[in-house]
Amino acid sequence: MTSERYRPKRPYEIFGISEDEVTRWRVSDERLNEILANPNTTTNKARLSSNAYGEFMFVTASRGKETGRICMTFYGLGYHQYRERWITEEWFWYQTSSDMVSPAGNLSIKETQEILSERLADISPHLDEDTQTELGRMFEALADITDDDAALAEMQDLGLL
Repeated sequence: MTSERYRPKRPYEIFGISEDEVTRWRVSDERLNEILANPNTTTNKARLSSNAYGEFMFVTASRGKETGRICMTFYGLGYHQYRERWITEEWFWYQTSSDMVSPAGNLSIKETQEILSERLADISPHLDEDTQTELGRMFEALADITDDDAALAEMQDLGLL
């Protein structure tokens, strides 16, 4: 007999990510802080890095047993090149392989908050700049109904980028 209560939890459920946050592929800054402060969460690393959309802080966290940890990476506090705006009040997220984390580099919640506060202080002089053009608004609208990868591909296909 199959029952919903016996179904294994999906990775995002283990982190308590809501259906709305799943649909939008992002959590608010407040929710990220709640997730990281949860005693079941281990922050594995927080570092500045880049992806196809810009330079962001990437925070990798995990939950679960040592041999079966579920990992998520959240990224924010950076300038999204195609949305043409600073991402500061929300964090995009994706599941990460547990092979990508090492227990040797785990951070305390205090260390993580200090790293994020330093990054926010570094970028804060730029946050009042209105950099989003009509093209950036169009990308954001399209990305919000699909995802960033699909929006980028569609806009490239249309010759808009």
